[in-house]
Amino acid sequence: MFIRKIYLTAVCALFSLPLAAQLYVEPERDVECSVFLVKEGRGRAQQGLEIWDDCIFSCEDGGHVNVYDFKTAGSRPIAGFELASSHPDNHVNNVCFGTETKRGASFPLLYITNGKVGSEMEWLCFVESITRRGKRFSSELVQTIELDASGWEEMGYVSIFGAPSWLVDREQGFLWVFSARKRTVAAVTRNAWENQYVATKFRIPSLDEGARVRLDGHDILDQVVFPYDVWFTQAGCMHDGKIYYCFGVGRQDDSRPSCIRVYDTQTRKMTARYNVQDQVIYEPEDIVVRDGFMYVNTNTNARKTSDLPCIFKLSLPKAKPEPESALDEIRIDPERAGGVYYVTDLSNPVTPAPEGYRPFYINGYFRHGARHIDDPQTYPTIYGALETAHASDNLTDFGKAIYGRLEPFKKNVFYKEGDLTRIGYRQTRDIGRRMVMNYPEVFEGEPYLKTNATNVLRVVATMHSVNSGIQSLRPDLEWSEVDNSRSFLPSINPYGTVCPDRSLLDAHILGKENGWYEKYRSYMDEKLDIDAFMARLFADPSKVEEEYDKYDLAYRFWLMASLMQGLDRQVPLWDLFTADEILAWAEIENYKYFAQKGPEPVSRGRGWGLGSRTLRYMLEESAEDLSRNRHGINLSFGHDGVLMALLTNLQVGTWARPASDSGDALRSWQYWDIPMGSNLQMVFYKSDDNPDILVKLMLNEKDLQLPLKAVEASYYKWDEVYDFYMEHCDRVEAQLAETAKLTCEEF
Repeated sequence: MFIRKIYLTAVCALFSLPLAAQLYVEPERDVECSVFLVKEGRGRAQQGLEIWDDCIFSCEDGGHVNVYDFKTAGSRPIAGFELASSHPDNHVNNVCFGTETKRGASFPLLYITNGKVGSEMEWLCFVESITRRGKRFSSELVQTIELDASGWEEMGYVSIFGAPSWLVDREQGFLWVFSARKRTVAAVTRNAWENQYVATKFRIPSLDEGARVRLDGHDILDQVVFPYDVWFTQAGCMHDGKIYYCFGVGRQDDSRPSCIRVYDTQTRKMTARYNVQDQVIYEPEDIVVRDGFMYVNTNTNARKTSDLPCIFKLSLPKAKPEPESALDEIRIDPERAGGVYYVTDLSNPVTPAPEGYRPFYINGYFRHGARHIDDPQTYPTIYGALETAHASDNLTDFGKAIYGRLEPFKKNVFYKEGDLTRIGYRQTRDIGRRMVMNYPEVFEGEPYLKTNATNVLRVVATMHSVNSGIQSLRPDLEWSEVDNSRSFLPSINPYGTVCPDRSLLDAHILGKENGWYEKYRSYMDEKLDIDAFMARLFADPSKVEEEYDKYDLAYRFWLMASLMQGLDRQVPLWDLFTADEILAWAEIENYKYFAQKGPEPVSRGRGWGLGSRTLRYMLEESAEDLSRNRHGINLSFGHDGVLMALLTNLQVGTWARPASDSGDALRSWQYWDIPMGSNLQMVFYKSDDNPDILVKLMLNEKDLQLPLKAVEASYYKWDEVYDFYMEHCDRVEAQLAETAKLTCEEF
């Protein structure tokens, strides 16, 4: 009847292409797919699926459950029973076992999603306790959870249309509700840009809270909004912090193909896409992840086919291939296109130290964590343009959809320019915690602890967040110095607009008057169609251009789309741009940073050269602390551009490779390698048996290879590192002194 194993290579079409076909993570290929179990016990339409030990619980519309043996995968049920919540309106769309077991029960509590739009039960989750006595199963209703989604929008959350799907994250102990802004049928959502999927996080109510529990906006712990690229929502499960969800109706309707999407609630990204129309040929209903595979329950229509419904077994997402180019990196992880707004896991395994050596001191430079857009123009510009166009009926249908997303979102961003977000707090606190866990010897006894920051609030907040992470594991520690000041800028942010000794020439180099900006604008004209972008949003772009520069406005929207990954409350905006535009914007913006802080000849070495002052400061601070036999930390907190310049001065990888155009610059730099929370750490090691102090340098906790001979792996003699880079700084400072003689006009 079926081929037992199928290898997926084809990509099936979606019902309707979005107006702007944005860049999504590429579909899974070579997916192993086979029929695990053919079900002979069908009574009504197959719906929710759950597995516990060797029991497969296959639910039917209305509330009947057939139990199959997982070990034998036999076609006949070993038992059957009715849910206590059985009712003609109970679609039993999704079922998930929870974390609590009622005394005397045989299984954890079962959370049952109704899933029938318009039903009186639509917003209810039935919690049942199942008992097994030999071959007899029974279930009792022990709790009903009601979701109240009214008022979400007023609280800054995205509202949902209904049909909440209740998903239990057993591993982390939370209850998630998965739904969408609008119904996911073609009659309601005709284009992908009209809709988005919404996952909202709650506590799991305990039985002690009573037989009836109501969850509303005040109970929300988190909310993640995901892009919409597939129609007809079915059901799913949670595993490893990710939502595995199926969509479509199988081969019975090519406009609603069988698809699976994986949404990561922690990284807040869609991380995998399965287009399995030719493999899961029946209507997919629910998913269970177990033992490294997905088990997908399906339904067949007895009036249209004699085929029996079955459970398919599919492989989990495989590791992505190594990218062959910078743009391939974005295709694998589209959020990288956000560049310096990129938010990612910064942890990496600690490399083993040379035999006999132990860490004792860390000096480092830390960029602030995830933040809002750091200028006062972007938010007012975007909202001003959209609100004016809306008031004058000058928005396209797509523009109205974008306005509909952003207008209620306004309270989440206005007057917060430059502020550290809660994601920023969490990621930087984790950096401090990892520092203690990875290098506990550094914090033994009474260590020297010094942390200094620039005078910018988000940087100061980041410093305190890292410190709090350290102190959460070592509450007994006392800091020697914690400070922030404009006076630190010459050492830790020589590019700062209020840096005390900043020259007019250096301000000129970073500004639009310098030659890099003319090239930057030429790339916008060459690689982007700004008029097409404007026409996508505005019915008559000329009216908008009377008040706003179209290039600047398009750039502001790009910033807004890049920003969203760093906000706790978010609305994805990548569909503002086509896939080609996203790749082009990433290349163009990467060039801007390269020209300002990297080896672009147009800046004559001053852009990256100023970073030698920060490198010298870190070297001298380390040498001073070591001369005083200190152990502990001496950390500086600042900004992305300084880190880029530091890496250029360190001559690691291709950071110091010159380039004079945007494409070549992208082969030298990838500005998403300096994401939110990025950091450069120098970890020092000593040995009782060897007088040589060793040091390793890490970017985002991953070892760097220096242009020096290593003692072992990425460990270098400190004396050689110090001498090499101090000589380098001397040369760069001499070059800076020469170019400083030029006027802005001569430059």
